[in-house]
Amino acid sequence: MDRVVTVEFGPSRSERFGKAVAEARSGAGEYSELAPNRYRTRFALGRDGGAYMGLARLLERVRHWRATEVYEDDEPVSADHAREMAWCASGQLKAFGDCRFRFDWGVFPRCSLCPLFDAERAIRDVLGENEPRGLVFEIRFGPRVQAVLRGESPSMNEKQLDPDWHVPDFAPEEWRNSSGEEQAG
Repeated sequence: MDRVVTVEFGPSRSERFGKAVAEARSGAGEYSELAPNRYRTRFALGRDGGAYMGLARLLERVRHWRATEVYEDDEPVSADHAREMAWCASGQLKAFGDCRFRFDWGVFPRCSLCPLFDAERAIRDVLGENEPRGLVFEIRFGPRVQAVLRGESPSMNEKQLDPDWHVPDFAPEEWRNSSGEEQAG
């Protein structure tokens, strides 16, 4: 099911305004000039990752301008949610050809705009029916930690520190190189 998202922007005094207009012209959307320095770009969102990428790139430039408005059909929507949805959907289409996002932590607001969103799968994920495979973490201790755990004194390949040694407040002259900068250890 295709959805149409419309972005109207401008005028703006931003030095990036020209780049935003160029992005709108070259993007995957239907571009038109409404008035001098006021532009509209429509994106038909379906299975074309390029349309999502074009929407995301345009919104990355114009979402924070006061003169920017984003609509799905004729209803206003959040520019930030639309941008997040577009980046997510373009990544999912590129990687999998479909949405494979896991909803273990709930459904994000951006998903309400997404044509790839499958409500039944999201409900199953939220209810725990589609649990991900378990993860196994293996922690290995190095030889020094293993020696300490056995009650042995670890062998130190580095020079032994004097237990009475104190860190100086200022680096001594012998620690400095010829340029006057401190040397590493």
